[in-house]
Amino acid sequence: MKKTISIISEQFQNEKTGEYVEGITIMIDGILKEFTEIIKEKEPMYKNNMQLIQEALMIGLEQIKDKYDN
Repeated sequence: MKKTISIISEQFQNEKTGEYVEGITIMIDGILKEFTEIIKEKEPMYKNNMQLIQEALMIGLEQIKDKYDN
């Protein structure tokens, strides 16, 4: 199985400020779907993929940030 993650990036404009922000969509399929299913089975605290991906993203970003703080 291919170890890839499908991600789509789009630009959105804030109607009030005119500021552009990046919106990211993650496709939960293939190897990522397998991973999320295994983790949700072992960790019932994750009720859905959004909770799991949000937690994984925050943990991963924190680890990357910590590399540069030391």
